[in-house]
Amino acid sequence: MNRTEFLEYVAKNFNIGGDAMRLIDNILLYAEKIADPDERQAFLSDMLMGTIGLNEEEIAKISL
Repeated sequence: MNRTEFLEYVAKNFNIGGDAMRLIDNILLYAEKIADPDERQAFLSDMLMGTIGLNEEEIAKISL
């Protein structure tokens, strides 16, 4: 999933408001700047697993 698809997925599957969605979008924008794919996945895992309860499989589907 690209950034837009992932945000749509989160909006449909989680009860998250506007402020939290903007925060998640900012996390994804920052992650896009991380060149190393392993570091990017680690960053996304650290930021999103505890924040909204995503699991590793869901995070692995994010392709930025």
